[in-house]
Amino acid sequence: MKKNFKDERGRKPFIIANQRIRADELRVVTDQGEQLGVMQKSQAQQKADAEGLDLVLVVPNANPPVAKIISINKYNYEIKKREKEKAKLARQNSVEVKEVKFRPAIGDNDLKMKLNQVQKFIDKGNKVKVTIQMRGRENAKATDVLAYFNSQISEYLSSFKYDLPLKTNGNRIIGVIIKND
Repeated sequence: MKKNFKDERGRKPFIIANQRIRADELRVVTDQGEQLGVMQKSQAQQKADAEGLDLVLVVPNANPPVAKIISINKYNYEIKKREKEKAKLARQNSVEVKEVKFRPAIGDNDLKMKLNQVQKFIDKGNKVKVTIQMRGRENAKATDVLAYFNSQISEYLSSFKYDLPLKTNGNRIIGVIIKND
């Protein structure tokens, strides 16, 4: 899946460079980050042309505006690289919510297996939504089912805490478990 780095209207970000710069005075920086100081646009353009590079407006709203002597292609590459890094950090910091469903009439080994899976999810740092689905006559014993699952969860799981404690909600009991730091 190829991602295009475009602004909110669907266009690629417009880069103001070379003759498109309207400001008369510019604070000029080289591609290595060296400050050349405040100079006239024509003088900065001559320095960029002498090096075979472009004069790119980096911070247009500053006073005076900041321009960088760099290749436009290299500048585009740096922008894309920064955007990818931001997206990567956003994906890393997001917490995934996993859901594990139970029934009140679950067997002991099935319960242990599902709780082991919950423990694996918690250890990876995910939130786990625990849903206990009740039907028919099981709804009459909702408080007993709630007490049973609370005891089983506290017995089989380690280093966890409730983000949202188990609570009866209609014909379901729902709770969210996270890692206890």
